[in-house]
Amino acid sequence: MPMNSISDKLLVWTVLAVMATVLTWGLFRGYLSPELLLGFANSFSC
Repeated sequence: MPMNSISDKLLVWTVLAVMATVLTWGLFRGYLSPELLLGFANSFSC
């Protein structure tokens, strides 16, 4: 049974929103990791 256009659009936007949320969370977690912060601080001492 084929899905109608509204549910297709809703599904696409939901998947895009979830992907954007996961990507944003991953970038913030990576940016705030101790290894990156120590590397950033050490770049000024060289």
